[in-house]
Amino acid sequence: MTHSLHRRGTAESLKNDYVLLVTAAADVNHVGSKEKLRKVLEVVWDIGPSNIGSYDTGTVYAGVNIEEIKAALNEIPRVRCAFSSREKIKEVIRRIKELDLGMSVTVQGPTEDILEMSRELGIKPHSVNLSLDIWGKTGDLPSDDVLEVVTQCGHGLISRYLVEKAIAEVKAGKKTPRQAAEMVAHPCVCGIYNPDRAEEVFKRYALASAEAAATKE
Repeated sequence: MTHSLHRRGTAESLKNDYVLLVTAAADVNHVGSKEKLRKVLEVVWDIGPSNIGSYDTGTVYAGVNIEEIKAALNEIPRVRCAFSSREKIKEVIRRIKELDLGMSVTVQGPTEDILEMSRELGIKPHSVNLSLDIWGKTGDLPSDDVLEVVTQCGHGLISRYLVEKAIAEVKAGKKTPRQAAEMVAHPCVCGIYNPDRAEEVFKRYALASAEAAATKE
C-alpha cells in the first residue's frame, strides 16, 4: 500500500493517524472473497473509522453508507479506511486476526507504534515499507501545512489549490476547521484521507487568525 506511505508531518501530527488496507490477492485467493471482505467491513464499521470508501462509491463524506460500500465490492475486493485512535486500530487488527479469513492486512502509521501493536497482538509482520522522502525540485512544492493534507490522499486527488482555498476560508471565518476538513475529503474516493487529522491542521490556521486579530485590537 505504497500510496499511503508519503503522509507528511511532524511525529506529533502523525501519531493518531492510521490507515488500514485489507485485500485478497489477485489469482491467488480472490475468488469467493467478497463475503470475507464484507465481514471485515462490518468489523471496521462497528469500531468506527474516521473515513472509509471505495473507488466505486466514493467515501462516506460523499454521502454513501456502509451497505453501499459492501455491495460495490468488485472481483478483487479491498477494504480501505482511516482511523484516528491507536485503541481503535488495535482492536480492528485483533478482531480481523480472530476472523482468520486468510486476507492480506496492511497497516500504515508510525513504524514503532505499529511494531509495538504487532508484538502485543502476537503478530509477526511480513514486511515493512518506508518512504524515502521527496526528491527533485522540492522548492516547487506547496507549504508543509498544505502537504500535511494533500499527502493524505496517496492517489493525488486532493488539489493543493482546494486546500489553500480551505485555509483561506478558515482564516476568514467562512468555515470551521471541521467544515474545511470535510470539504477537502470529497475528492479522495478510497477513504484513506483522515479528516480528523486535517481538522487539526486547519485549527492551527484558525488559531493563528484569531491571535492576529487580537493583536490588532
